[in-house]
Amino acid sequence: RRAAAAGLKELVEVLPAAPALAGRLAERAAGPDAVVRATALQVLRARGLGGREVFAARLGDDDHRVRIEAIRGLVALDEADLVAAAAHDGSREVRVQVARGLGLIGKPAPVLRTLAADPDPLVRAAALEAAGTIGQPLVAEALAALRDEAWQVRVGAVRCLAAADPEAAVGPLLGALADANLDVRKAAVLALTPWAARPEVAAALRDATTDSDADVRAYARRALAG
Repeated sequence: RRAAAAGLKELVEVLPAAPALAGRLAERAAGPDAVVRATALQVLRARGLGGREVFAARLGDDDHRVRIEAIRGLVALDEADLVAAAAHDGSREVRVQVARGLGLIGKPAPVLRTLAADPDPLVRAAALEAAGTIGQPLVAEALAALRDEAWQVRVGAVRCLAAADPEAAVGPLLGALADANLDVRKAAVLALTPWAARPEVAAALRDATTDSDADVRAYARRALAG
């Protein structure tokens, strides 16, 4: 199966993009082998040959790897509504891909609020970060998520707040500089960097230059130098 998928990729790399090739790949995307289906969708996306119909048809595939490739294809086509429709998929990996994909498309996506309350922490983290990326931060959800047990969710919350109004975001982000997890502290330094001229932020960043983690110290020095 994997050899067949690899062979399909190698063959396509030496062939020009053409309607006939698109048709053959679409056939493979509906074939009996999940690895080949996923690979066909991946190649269709990479070569710009797939339309919304071929990707949308695989959103109900019984293999989550195929559904992930279908979402990636729809993201490449900016099909936000179809991507959002997969927000209740049974696979955590698919829901994470939905959140990230909506962030890449960059359009308002109300379903991110639903994903920010997902039972899985990786989905919550991806949804919070995506909301910040598209400039529609979920401030209330992010503030609550700063207390989440999962450090990934706290990182997502910090990145979400980076896109919020400073009057709402600066205080909580200053608090995140004391988080026990270095990735959260690093994200907080980066989120606060645009507001480094504010006295309270500058003071906190100076304190962060003595952080136990080298990356946090480096980012804090860079923020103050900028």
